[in-house]
Amino acid sequence: MNRKALLAIEIIWVILGILCLVITVREMIINGFGRAWIFLVMSVAAFTLAWVRDRQRKNS
Repeated sequence: MNRKALLAIEIIWVILGILCLVITVREMIINGFGRAWIFLVMSVAAFTLAWVRDRQRKNS
């Protein structure tokens, strides 16, 4: 993949991670941690995949 495509995918993962964090906070306020944990896991996964893409972009 070219660098621009990897950068675009990285940006999408970061945006997804931020949105999941916002949803986590909202769910914690409204419903408690019972339903918020899945969004927290999704946020961690999104930031991890953004980090992987960052490493790929810098190594290519």
